[in-house]
Amino acid sequence: MLNVVLVATTLWSAVVSNQYPVVGSRYPVVSSQWSVAGNQYPVVSSRESLVVASQQSLVASRESTVASSQYSVDSSPAESSTIYHSPFTIQKDSTLADVTISAPKYPEKLARTGKVVSVISAKMIQANQGKSLGELLQQSVGVAVVGARSAPGTNQEIYVRGANTGHVLLLMDGFPLNDPSHISSVMDWNLIDLANIERIEILKGGQSTLYGSDAMAAVINLVTRKDAKGLNVVLQGGGLGTHQERISWSTRQGTNRLQIQAQNYATDGFSSAKIAQGVAEADGFKQQSWGLKWGRDLGKNGNLDFSYSSQLYQGNLDNGPFVDDRDFASKATSHSFRAQYQVKNWTVRAFQDLIHREFKNDSTNVAANAFYKFSLSNYVGLNQGFESFVKILVKENATLLIGSEFRRQKTDQSDLSISEYGLYISPDLTEKQKTQQILGTYFTFQQSWGKFGYEVGTRWNVQSTFGNYFTYNFNPYWAISQTAKLFGNYYTSFKTPSIYQLASPYGNLDLQPEQGETIELGAEKKYKSWKIRVVGFQNEVNQGIVFQSMAVEPFGKYQNISRQKTHGIEFELGYQKAKFQADFNYTYLKGEMIDRDSTYSSLIRRPSNAWNLSLQYKLHKKWSVGMNNQYVGQRTDYFYDESSYSVKANPMDGYLWTDLSIHYQINRNWKLSGILKNALNQEITEITGYSGQPRNLQISLTGNF
Repeated sequence: MLNVVLVATTLWSAVVSNQYPVVGSRYPVVSSQWSVAGNQYPVVSSRESLVVASQQSLVASRESTVASSQYSVDSSPAESSTIYHSPFTIQKDSTLADVTISAPKYPEKLARTGKVVSVISAKMIQANQGKSLGELLQQSVGVAVVGARSAPGTNQEIYVRGANTGHVLLLMDGFPLNDPSHISSVMDWNLIDLANIERIEILKGGQSTLYGSDAMAAVINLVTRKDAKGLNVVLQGGGLGTHQERISWSTRQGTNRLQIQAQNYATDGFSSAKIAQGVAEADGFKQQSWGLKWGRDLGKNGNLDFSYSSQLYQGNLDNGPFVDDRDFASKATSHSFRAQYQVKNWTVRAFQDLIHREFKNDSTNVAANAFYKFSLSNYVGLNQGFESFVKILVKENATLLIGSEFRRQKTDQSDLSISEYGLYISPDLTEKQKTQQILGTYFTFQQSWGKFGYEVGTRWNVQSTFGNYFTYNFNPYWAISQTAKLFGNYYTSFKTPSIYQLASPYGNLDLQPEQGETIELGAEKKYKSWKIRVVGFQNEVNQGIVFQSMAVEPFGKYQNISRQKTHGIEFELGYQKAKFQADFNYTYLKGEMIDRDSTYSSLIRRPSNAWNLSLQYKLHKKWSVGMNNQYVGQRTDYFYDESSYSVKANPMDGYLWTDLSIHYQINRNWKLSGILKNALNQEITEITGYSGQPRNLQISLTGNF
């Protein structure tokens, strides 16, 4: 594979398991004692994920993750240019050195790093109004977001470069977002909206040296608006009974900055489960959020920033694949506090996230094949942390970043259910079992001279359950010119076991962290109106945590017994003229899982081949049109077949997804946008037994004052 990359770069230079279902959803799906080759996550998935373990029932996993990027970079006041432009921003870019990102703790020029970075700009987000975060990320090279095109409110699973869900760390302005009550400690993406997001930065590869646990395949940093002024209003409505209202107001009074924002979203949706006969109930979804930011400039003493945000949602569920359910519901709330003090090159941060999720299946409408007559599950997760770091200029073109981070996670969980076996109440966790802590100390050194440069870093972690762990990275690059660069990266990374994997009835206190290793080789170049980037990569995960079935109670246990290898190629090509822009990307993946004596494909629900083509054209100074096409190749899913009491493979055909958009700038203050999703009205399946989004039109009116 690496030979392919070397050949490509040379040509370029010449031109210039588990007992439970895997969750793709918000909620429970009935599973069993059977496992699929030791896969880490449940194999029967959907918007719902209720878990049955023999006579004991536990909701093992109802969530999953999301993340990645479009091939474009925002030009904010701090950024003088872009490499990968946003739609409808037809302008000439200058050099690679002009592009700045904020994810590496401090704003950094891309020319001074060999890391693989993509950015979804503010204009790209605005151009895709009417899409969810998962739908937007789905267009990115190397990223598969399972559930992004399923029923509204579905918890999406994010797979970056074929890695498992849970191996991508989500950040908000550099602060980690985790839910300790989740089986993989990932955040429920239904508690995140795009209302206040300015851009999205994606750093691929193992980023554990800077960001610690979970950053094995990528880091996704959601950057919120900071310097906005005035009033912004968005009104959206369209098919599936969908409507959304957003409002934000920002002001600056002397040295004080204030921002308030609120959002309301509701949709009638469509049936989560795919029903062969009869009329299924539409599974609606509602989401609200609001936030407050206050900042103060302290002159030579730096600046101070505080923020609070609250999100909640509620939705209807179905009782597993192919099964409609009329009284299954979920609701969740989150409250986030963040504070940051920055003076010169010194930064201090503190945060706290409190998440509460509830899943209730009433007994007034019991599905024919339902295991439970009644179930009620509550999950509470507390995520807290403190971090301090400083960037030191050692000499010209050489900097040192030193920092230390402390995180504390705690959860309370309860499951109650009534079945033919009687009443089941999950056992309580002890105070020690409910909590885990980790302290990480890190440094990175970055230096450049002439056309060459490198970054090297290391991190030492002390975790309350398994002890110490060490990671490092090395990132050299060669800037052939201001518009061309070759690079190579080597990373080690890790993911700590979740509290559920450690302390649940199926937990194992002897678990060690999953260990990752990533190698990348690539090149990027801008030539006149063309942009190109090609990256070859190989990821390996050792000590993988999987659920191992047992013949005696509790009929299963989490163990470090798998090894996963994935390699592939990412290719990106862009073309831009005065009024026209085209962006194309292609991803090839091959992955295998080695579980003791068996070897099998690790790409469950993930395509080996996928491509995106985005076309944008500015018809007039007020009119713009666009089209986005994504091909998702053949995948294989696994589901529990009740007729044979076994897990079966389900090959799923590839599909072509097409969106059409149009934008009209009414006047200086108002803009009207429309997007037709699934324009070809293809009937797609992302998860066995669950429906895909039908064709629908969303119209948005945006005002800025």
